[in-house]
Amino acid sequence: MIKLITIDVDGTLVTPLKRLTKTNITAINKARDAGVHIALASGRPYSGMKALVNKLNLNQEGNFTVCQNGSYIFDNLTHQPISGTYQSPTDLKIIDDLLKDYNVQISAMDHKSFYSRHTNPNIYTKIDAKISKLPLEIKSYDDFSDDKTFGRILIMGKKSEMDRLYKNMPKDLTDNYYAVKTAPFLIEVMNKNTNKGYAISAMAKDLKISQDEIMSIGNERNDIPMLEQAGFAVAMANAVPELKTHADFITKSNMQSGVGYAIEKLLANNLEKY
Repeated sequence: MIKLITIDVDGTLVTPLKRLTKTNITAINKARDAGVHIALASGRPYSGMKALVNKLNLNQEGNFTVCQNGSYIFDNLTHQPISGTYQSPTDLKIIDDLLKDYNVQISAMDHKSFYSRHTNPNIYTKIDAKISKLPLEIKSYDDFSDDKTFGRILIMGKKSEMDRLYKNMPKDLTDNYYAVKTAPFLIEVMNKNTNKGYAISAMAKDLKISQDEIMSIGNERNDIPMLEQAGFAVAMANAVPELKTHADFITKSNMQSGVGYAIEKLLANNLEKY
């Protein structure tokens, strides 16, 4: 029996215009009322997820949000992080030094702010901070306390320079961190252990839920670790081919409320895999 459903957001739960459909809302509400734990899982920070949490009535005990590709797990009732895998100011300095020969800017973020050492942040940094709905703070590395933690370190610059960097990533960076290109102007760097699957596994352990009792729904490459941790893996019709090979079921697209469709089938099957 499925006891936990984990759902990616962009490209999965919401439409291309970032809207929630009535079908998806209704199905998630039914599953939650049936006693199933619901966890949204996204690359977004919690500040960019809170409105969805409230609209889906997931701001209740037993429901969670995985943010920044697994860097943070938030309790939706308290709106506070309960665990995660982090990085330090030392990591920030190391990565900045590794990339000194590239025309890029290095920033970092936690669940409260977006940080840059540059007195004149580039346009990509400003845009990403705005999208993340976090205040942009200009801060010297020496101003951070030794126990400061970050969910993500971000490398941003023009597409041509980012392409050059991605083809020539320093070995010390790829060996010691989890780096993934998520936009033409952005490479995200996280703790080596960080991904959605790791976070889902940690959450399930705390809830005393086995892998076979997890249903995961996604559409992108960064959702693959999450589907690998699920006993029942669901791919969207609009998912990338690499993810579909990990799926037990292909649902409808995000334009056709594929999340709601998959969950309704689960409910009709008494919460058993189909």
